[in-house]
Amino acid sequence: MNLRPVQSEDTLSVSVLLSTAFDSPYESQLVARLRDDGDMALELVHSEDGEVLGYIAFARLKSPQDWWSLSPVAVKQSRQGKGIGGELIRYGLDHARQSGAKAVTVLGDPRYYTRFGFTRKAAENLKSGFAGPNFMLYPIAPRTAGAEARIIYPKAFTAR
Repeated sequence: MNLRPVQSEDTLSVSVLLSTAFDSPYESQLVARLRDDGDMALELVHSEDGEVLGYIAFARLKSPQDWWSLSPVAVKQSRQGKGIGGELIRYGLDHARQSGAKAVTVLGDPRYYTRFGFTRKAAENLKSGFAGPNFMLYPIAPRTAGAEARIIYPKAFTAR
């Protein structure tokens, strides 16, 4: 496994990866704001020979307490489809569970994220500005699946 926590010298490589993996600078700016605001719960990279090929971040939600949000995950385009993204997600979710997170939200393609245990059904009673068909929950603690709660994201998610 070539996974490790993000280090200060990875900042530029992560920013470049995010800028090339997405159509807008939003994700790169989101990560920078989450770091600056102290709202990052976990950041991991997949690296080979010193090159960052994959990245994942989890932010601490403001509410409910001890809930996280997976956002974003990115893999260098030339390495997509090789399992790096899945490895980052599985390891990140395991770390969330071991760290005491009660649940993890994600906004993404259900065809991809359901294979890791995220479900729309578990999120159906959550109120969020991001609610919709791509909003899902990975329940960890008992009674988080189907819970009625208002999701409050860190301010970095709404800053543009």
